[in-house]
Amino acid sequence: MLSVISSFVGSILIMGMDSAQSMYFFKYKKEGHEKQACVVSSILQWRLIFGIIIIIISTIISPVINNLFFNGKLSWEYFLISFSGVLFLQINTQSAEVMRLIYRPWSYIFVVLSQSVLATVISLLLIVYFKKGIIGIFLGGFVSALIIAFIGWYRVRSYIRFDRLHFDLWPLLLKFGLPLLPATLAMYVMNTSDRWFIQHYHGEEALGLFAVGAKFAMISSLAIETFRKAWWPLAMESMQSGSGEKFFRTISVIYVCIGSLLMVTLSFLSPWIVEYLAGPKFYDSWPIVGLLCWKSFLYGYFMICSAGIWKSEKTYLNLYTTIISLVIGLILNYLIIPMHGIVGASITTLITFLFWIILTELISNRLWKIKFNYYLIIPIFIFSIGLSFYYSLN
Repeated sequence: MLSVISSFVGSILIMGMDSAQSMYFFKYKKEGHEKQACVVSSILQWRLIFGIIIIIISTIISPVINNLFFNGKLSWEYFLISFSGVLFLQINTQSAEVMRLIYRPWSYIFVVLSQSVLATVISLLLIVYFKKGIIGIFLGGFVSALIIAFIGWYRVRSYIRFDRLHFDLWPLLLKFGLPLLPATLAMYVMNTSDRWFIQHYHGEEALGLFAVGAKFAMISSLAIETFRKAWWPLAMESMQSGSGEKFFRTISVIYVCIGSLLMVTLSFLSPWIVEYLAGPKFYDSWPIVGLLCWKSFLYGYFMICSAGIWKSEKTYLNLYTTIISLVIGLILNYLIIPMHGIVGASITTLITFLFWIILTELISNRLWKIKFNYYLIIPIFIFSIGLSFYYSLN
């Protein structure tokens, strides 16, 4: 629960600045390294100043949170350490994102991986040898994020400009990033609402089966997330070039072809994957694995079909599309899950994300017309997802 609350605080701290950094880093590329460094430094300064203020306020009101969620069992130190760990993790992540934007994949991997490994080692030492208990987990995360943040920013020190406060860029960056905050929270609800309905109508056992199926469906997320990490800096840069439309059109075909093949393969293999890795007690969860894989596929395609929204810098439109899709999803969950259980939940989730993608693409294409090859993309998608549906439901 403390991790969930800390994640909520983290969503407020992000404030869409990660997307703003990617956007303006490439937009100001022609103006030179110095301008890019000002953008990066401005965001870093914002996170340090605004972040510390939020951490202080959150810690001050922690007694209220403590009484609401923990029956007063935790001291204020738990909240301060947990919230501070989230802040420094974001500062650390920003340095890693700079490495990704300047196409240093190995440096990016080193920073991200070393932070995770160091957090695990420190947490285990604090818990096993120093008997710190649960607080050792959060203390390990905080200390590791702090250490790796110094290492990460040292590796991209040429982008640090602390000779002055770059507050003149804050309005521009906030105008782009701030609308992404409520959209992020709405996306969180859209991702988790099916679990609430399952638990309410079918109990904890059904929720457990759904959770197992969802975990195996995350196999597809490994490939999709790799694509998202590699694609995003290329997308931001290509938006500023004359050949951007052609580049997006080509990538969309490649993504749909390879992605559809991967999703169908995972759907066909799902019975054996669940049986051999989870055991017979969870075997009934296999039909939802193939269906939920397509959710990851659609989430990855969002990075392609939403190009017009990012290029026009009208990020507030993401909030509207997400909220509309969220409402559709809640209605479908209410109508379908009571009768069809976890399979119905998988279908409603898939329909919700499909509606979100279609709505996003319609709006995005009005802002930046990309002539996607729909005559090829749509038949491949319909045929592939049809195979998954037929296999999973029969």
